[in-house]
Amino acid sequence: MDGPCYTLINNEEDFEPMLEAELRKNLESNKVSVKTEALKTAILMLLSGEKLPSILMTVIRYVMPCDDHTVKKLLLVFWEIVPKYGPEGKLLHEMILVCDAYRKDLSHPNEYVRGSTLRFLCKLKEPELLEPLMPAIQECLTNRHSYVRVKRNLSHPILKKEVRRNAVLAIYTIYKNFENLIPDAPELIHRFLEKETDASCKRNAFMMLTTADQNRALEYLATCIDQVHTFNEILQLVIVELVHK
Repeated sequence: MDGPCYTLINNEEDFEPMLEAELRKNLESNKVSVKTEALKTAILMLLSGEKLPSILMTVIRYVMPCDDHTVKKLLLVFWEIVPKYGPEGKLLHEMILVCDAYRKDLSHPNEYVRGSTLRFLCKLKEPELLEPLMPAIQECLTNRHSYVRVKRNLSHPILKKEVRRNAVLAIYTIYKNFENLIPDAPELIHRFLEKETDASCKRNAFMMLTTADQNRALEYLATCIDQVHTFNEILQLVIVELVHK
């Protein structure tokens, strides 16, 4: 195995692979149901060892613009497993278009899409794709207003917290794997921690500081030591772990 596996997908015994031409035709379909099934088939074929080099642009042109939630979920799996480098070891030019799509999803009016994209970016191991996304990821850390005034039905306070929570995890993971992409991550998370009110977001931020910059974690703890007994249990546990160390 070359790397960690984040997703396990059951391949049914009666699964029938498609010819690439037929797969492309179904991916180009105007019917979301047909497009969805074709994308599922493409994922299973890739996991079975097929390369499918000709469907990359088809997915970019005909599938990525689709706003259906199921399609968007499947696309995150597809981009996780699809080969991103050419035979010479260089990043495929098409991935630049994919990177632009990630950036748009990080500012999508639906918080679920943003949260899902941030979780996906925690799995990405290509610094060339992550680097252009850093400003958008940091924006998710501070964006509390979403698009509630424009599209009230798309905004929900729990999902807003999930966006910030996943933004912290994305920044921590990227800092851990590619520190040069966001060298000021500990300082950024420290400032976030001082202003954040949600317990789960504060827990994630404090956990990052205890690992990435323990002195900053202790500095923050010193400013609120008298309030620890009022904190949520999940944050208290992380503080106890730090003190125990």
